[in-house]
Amino acid sequence: MSKQNAPHPKNVAGDFYVVDQCCTACGVPTHHAPETFAFENDQSGASCYVHRQPTSPEEVDRALMVVRCQEFGCIRYRGTNPVILRRLTEADSGDQCDAPLPAGLRPVLRNHVAVEAKSRDARSWESDIVLKRFCQWLTDQLRHQTTPIIRSGSGASFSFSWTEKNFHPVMASPLGDGPGRWLLQHSGNLAASETIDEWLKGEDELGAVRWYSQEEWTRGLPGQTRPW
Repeated sequence: MSKQNAPHPKNVAGDFYVVDQCCTACGVPTHHAPETFAFENDQSGASCYVHRQPTSPEEVDRALMVVRCQEFGCIRYRGTNPVILRRLTEADSGDQCDAPLPAGLRPVLRNHVAVEAKSRDARSWESDIVLKRFCQWLTDQLRHQTTPIIRSGSGASFSFSWTEKNFHPVMASPLGDGPGRWLLQHSGNLAASETIDEWLKGEDELGAVRWYSQEEWTRGLPGQTRPW
């Protein structure tokens, strides 16, 4: 480990750590993974540190989200788990790993997601109803800006944005010959995929989520349960 990445002295031993004298109290670590990160005190300018290593797959997911979403690279991963190294590399955060990255990996944008209805009522939904559910969640939970949903044949589309000038189009269309399956696509970035994934994790009427990059979808590959 280089001197530049010396860990904060209050970090507990383990794979995730905070670099000493790096934290700017941005709030990202304690927002996404409060079970893992804490502040050394409540004074202005206090540094965060790892007060407990993740102990479940869900806690690891939240810690990895911190690594991806942080602003200044203060949170690092020094473990050697090949799955985590692959995930961080695909999320364009491989530079936050201390261990050498597996050969041949690169950032991957998975912006295609297949979903299925979980109830009989949902099986009869049109594509615009699926997007209405997402649109309502965006405005209720995150207060994002959205455009009107437009139907086109059996498909539908709308756009959402964190800022007025950067809208991300989202399209929904039926998948396969039977009812109750849809493909959602967007033309935004990884954060757009994460936003859709967050909605789907809490959506009671939809399940069997599979994420694909454009290449994975075109080649008929099996996809995976999360964007990265």
